[in-house]
Amino acid sequence: MTRHRRRPRALLASIGALAAVALLAGCSVSATATPSANGYDAVDAPIEGGTVSLRDSFESSAQESHDFWSDPDMFKNAEGFDYTAPDNGITVGVGDPATGAFVPPTTPVPAAESANGYGDVSEAVPYDRAGLGASTFGRLYMSFASGLAVCSATVVNSGERNIVVTAAHCLVDFESNKAIASNVVFIPGDRGDGAEQPYGRWAATDYSIPQHFLDNANYGDQGVYGEGWNNDFAFLVMEEKDGKRIQDVTGGQGIAFGVPAKAITQVGYPSASPYDGSEEYMCASSQWREGSAGGYTHMCSMTPGGSGGAWLVYYDTAIGAGYVAATSSTVLSSANPPFRWEGSVLGQTALSLYNELGGS
Repeated sequence: MTRHRRRPRALLASIGALAAVALLAGCSVSATATPSANGYDAVDAPIEGGTVSLRDSFESSAQESHDFWSDPDMFKNAEGFDYTAPDNGITVGVGDPATGAFVPPTTPVPAAESANGYGDVSEAVPYDRAGLGASTFGRLYMSFASGLAVCSATVVNSGERNIVVTAAHCLVDFESNKAIASNVVFIPGDRGDGAEQPYGRWAATDYSIPQHFLDNANYGDQGVYGEGWNNDFAFLVMEEKDGKRIQDVTGGQGIAFGVPAKAITQVGYPSASPYDGSEEYMCASSQWREGSAGGYTHMCSMTPGGSGGAWLVYYDTAIGAGYVAATSSTVLSSANPPFRWEGSVLGQTALSLYNELGGS
């Protein structure tokens, strides 16, 4: 299975207006949420409407997934995704509509710009794994008919204490009529291609993917196309082990569904040269712009393997905590690194999926 793709020239997006937030009126405030210093509220009401997601259980049971990955050498054979956006490939438009909703991390961080940010970092550097960040970020391994694959993913704070967020494309095989992945396992704090699993290995039992992505996101020889890429995010439910849920062991990052943001921190496990997937890296920017799929874009030298990784706002480097506001989606530049990555922003649809799985 070849998942590393060539990088055609990308559409350069104009500066967007992601900072405009449409607050949901009449919603209750989560018992674990705190008011924002920016004047908007934490809300947790589910979104009403038609079918917005495909929610289902994976065909492989938790035990079958663990058995599948019982040979530790298999982790080294998993390949990262490299989905590129050619000129006019993605339908230009807004991303997932902003709601103003947020849930704080398990180590509290104000929902406001942090004085302890990274600044601007376009050449990826090893992530310092400070505080909550040491345990909540990790690698997601899965199998398809065409081979083994790997992405990045994040444990986020939720009422059920068992939710991980990643990119939708990490779970969908475009080479096999959009078949859903099997044998999905998550290793928080992964080092050395699964050689070190400090917080255990957790099998995913259920998933929720935006129906809009499944219906309208496509991939061809020239790269990605279709407006479904505006919703390139997915949520996973992880197994319970020995009476504990994953968040009991790792804690959870905060999650935001469309809030004003200036500084962005991107975290992931790049696996294509010059990286090898054995370590976690980060980029950061205060100069992001709106991408062709309506998400955040900035320059970052990460390579495939970083897909699905967290884009955090209000990130505090001192305690390693912030709010996941987007997931690493596509690469929007064919130039030499750093590349222009796009993060698929979380908003109204993402909030619906999150609540559907028991997030709030």
